[in-house]
Amino acid sequence: MPRRGIRRAAGMLALTTAAVTASAAASAAAPAPPSPVGGRLRFGVEVAARWFAYSDPLKVATNLRPYDVVGVPMISLGGELEPLRWTRVPVLEGVAITGEYTFAPHLTSAVTEGRDIQTSWDHGNLGLRVPIRLGRGERAPVVAPRVGYGWLGFSFQETGPLAAEIPTVSYTLVRVGLDGRIRIAGPLTLVAAFEYLEPTSGGALYERFRDATIGGIDADLGVAFALTKGTELSLSFGYTRFFSTFVPVPGDAYVAGGALDQFGGVKLGIDYAP
Repeated sequence: MPRRGIRRAAGMLALTTAAVTASAAASAAAPAPPSPVGGRLRFGVEVAARWFAYSDPLKVATNLRPYDVVGVPMISLGGELEPLRWTRVPVLEGVAITGEYTFAPHLTSAVTEGRDIQTSWDHGNLGLRVPIRLGRGERAPVVAPRVGYGWLGFSFQETGPLAAEIPTVSYTLVRVGLDGRIRIAGPLTLVAAFEYLEPTSGGALYERFRDATIGGIDADLGVAFALTKGTELSLSFGYTRFFSTFVPVPGDAYVAGGALDQFGGVKLGIDYAP
């Protein structure tokens, strides 16, 4: 091949190589396309308590037992799925389907006589959350209306006469509320939530009473600390309160004006967004 042809071929090869290299560099420098969906995973531990008592109980009744337990370790698993992130519409892209399940791995209760009873305690919820940013930028406060379904069970492995006296409950309920986040300083954020609970059933305890009506509230307050991008550590206090009224008549086996069932806990959790 003539030298001119060799030089021309070498030049074309060099240009081709440079173009390929530039294209590869541009591809490497270009940001990855955004994910069409988003979400986060959550793991937590909790030290929890329950306090139950009747209001205006019949003074001579022996079948209306109060109950309390403090310092119960619990484990929580949950997360969020944002199926509309692909829309890039400010409100729609943050809409999340939420879920959480919390349970006590081991719990025993004791009556006055000192006999231990195996006890089960768990609760969970499924819901829809719509975050709204009140301003521009990542530091703007966020509020999020939310609605969902939840349940809470607290039961005892007891089949004798005592089973008709201890406060076994199995709440199923509709949850409606609001949560919010306000950046305090740097990676620290204040988080809070409040929900009204509308129980659709209460379980064995409430079946003992005539015309039982039940209501409830749930509240959380805490702080979150951003460890890295997508990873957050949180510490909060949660409080759930069920209040009820009964309408007993003379001759009823169980006579009380109502009951107050309270649950509380200190929660430590970690969130991770893949």
